Amino acid sequence: MSLVARSAALSDIGLHRKTNEDAYVVAPPLFAVCDGMGGAQAGEVASGLAAAALEAGVGEGLTLLEAAESANAAVYARAEEDTAHTGMGTTLTAVVLEGDTGHFAHIGDSRAYLLRDGELQQLSQDHSLVGEMVRDGRLTEEEAAVHPHRSILSRALGTEPLARIDEFEVDLQSGDVLLLCSDGLSGPSSATAIQKALARDDPADAAARLIAEARKHGGPDNITAVVLRFHDAPAADEDAEQDPELDPDEAPTVITPAADVPAGAAAAAAVDEPVQDAVAEAPAEPDHAPALEPPPSRAAGRRLGCLALLLALLVVVALAAALTLSTVFFVGVEDGRLAVYSGLPIEVGPLHLHAVYRRSARPYSTLQPLERRLVDARSLHSKAGVMTLAATLGMWP
Repeated sequence: MSLVARSAALSDIGLHRKTNEDAYVVAPPLFAVCDGMGGAQAGEVASGLAAAALEAGVGEGLTLLEAAESANAAVYARAEEDTAHTGMGTTLTAVVLEGDTGHFAHIGDSRAYLLRDGELQQLSQDHSLVGEMVRDGRLTEEEAAVHPHRSILSRALGTEPLARIDEFEVDLQSGDVLLLCSDGLSGPSSATAIQKALARDDPADAAARLIAEARKHGGPDNITAVVLRFHDAPAADEDAEQDPELDPDEAPTVITPAADVPAGAAAAAAVDEPVQDAVAEAPAEPDHAPALEPPPSRAAGRRLGCLALLLALLVVVALAAALTLSTVFFVGVEDGRLAVYSGLPIEVGPLHLHAVYRRSARPYSTLQPLERRLVDARSLHSKAGVMTLAATLGMWP
């Protein structure tokens, strides 16, 4: 039996930062956390660019490692071409789910945890100065947690042309809980607190508890948590099986949808024959009496029902368009130049479920191949996420 996952993700600026340099990806089967470094603007650009490039690469069919290497190349190229971003980089902890297996890619000191049968296990290794010292036996975990140089990374994405990215797999089981997080969560939070939070049944509750725990202990850095809880997928025929204790006469009543049998047509079918009989048997009216109106035909009823259904569909689409215009965003092209759109990149006949939110002067033709892939993907983002992507694409002067 295969597994299915319920997921939730939250990111918080923390209590001592002016900007949030974390980024995350929730694009099943891909999930990832990136923690940027190199200053407010550079760190934000590095994590946002890495997250977008990773998502685009996996979406194009690259393996997770290949997509991570592509993200490394994108961050490194941007740092090389723009002196304001020199030295920037980011951590990356990502998983792609395939059946009952999690394929991981990891670099930096963000972490991947697994909670199984109540026991918490750290799956990833910290690529940091203190992490190396702990593995060498020169520091304890408790000493590493308060070491003054604990934020110095030994490996990061985008700081070198070729990054050494860890790759590993984990066989998953029903009941497992995965956590991907930045060090703003794992640093101030104890393993016991993380374990208790992940034990919550709802991933959204678990993520909120983790953020609150990190803030309670000072929130010194940006805090990001992506939580996945796994359970067995129901068999395909389970829903079709009848409850053995249910009397056949008490089975649920199935209502035929109006699209199949319009209400008008059903009414006509019920009264059509009796009305005709009554008209045939009635005594002839005088010549001056008004003629009786014939009952509506079945075809006319169907037409009315279809028209009502079409009008209802248009109302639903219009409401959906109004909602999505204000909640999701993507980067696209208008008249050959980049633009940020609000809404969905979808057209329903003459109705477009998006509108231009902000135009850029940068022509699409000036983009590098990787940048074009990011734009062509038309991936959906929050308002903050799309503005981060726009900044990485150099859309604003």
